[in-house]
Amino acid sequence: MEKKIKLILLDIDGTIVNSSWDMTPLTKQTLTRLHAAGILLGIASGRPVDDISFHLKKWDLPFDFDVLVGLNGCEVQNNVTGAYSISHELDCQRLRTAVTLMQDHFDCIPFLYRGPLIHALKVDEVIRTSALKSGKQPVEVDLDTLCQSPCVKVMFRTKDGQTVAEMERFLQDTPTPGLKWFKTQETLMEVSDPDVSKALALPILCAQLDLPVEAIMACGDTTNDNEMLSQAGLGVCLANGTDDTKACADEITAIDNDHDGLARHWMEHHPELFD
Repeated sequence: MEKKIKLILLDIDGTIVNSSWDMTPLTKQTLTRLHAAGILLGIASGRPVDDISFHLKKWDLPFDFDVLVGLNGCEVQNNVTGAYSISHELDCQRLRTAVTLMQDHFDCIPFLYRGPLIHALKVDEVIRTSALKSGKQPVEVDLDTLCQSPCVKVMFRTKDGQTVAEMERFLQDTPTPGLKWFKTQETLMEVSDPDVSKALALPILCAQLDLPVEAIMACGDTTNDNEMLSQAGLGVCLANGTDDTKACADEITAIDNDHDGLARHWMEHHPELFD
């Protein structure tokens, strides 16, 4: 069978790592086989590119990813061509509006990435753990410092998933022009420019790599993956994915991310990728 897919874009959390944030041996082996077969591989994450690079070192893969898409599509690093771009930053006023809205209604900690730092209105154990996972330094700041310069997104960490569910219900009934909200983890809500999605990277990569969008497979598990899965040539959602993301996918794996669901799906349903 002809190999039609040339590039695979992969979400991280809930997709290519398990619930302990480990990449299992089978997934490593499968990604290595795909790369050796000539498939271009990319990461597409809500995390910034430097954070993605930090994690890649821990996975100890025998190859470099060809593409890194960070900040939900706003940051694109093409390691094939050397091109880099960043776009769709929130201005200072929108940052302040979003933070104030959530602070006024919910028990949450707003934080954002500033280069090698994590700026947070409060640094607790959860923020420290997040910083350790990203290789960044957590710094407690006030509202003025948090919103002092444009940034692609602000994140709101909560103590439990119930608070995020309440946020979702609240935002359905509360107009927030100029802002787009989405859950990326059970205890994490994010806000960005309304045009932001991981799909932003698709036309950029198609032009840079001279590929039709039909040659791109996108794989993910939750809401911030939806547009990417819908607009790619083939969208794959994990069995553990959210219902809205499954509705956007062309295929759904039979097994979850804790049991190599994506790797097993490729081997069973797309053996042509390995030829």
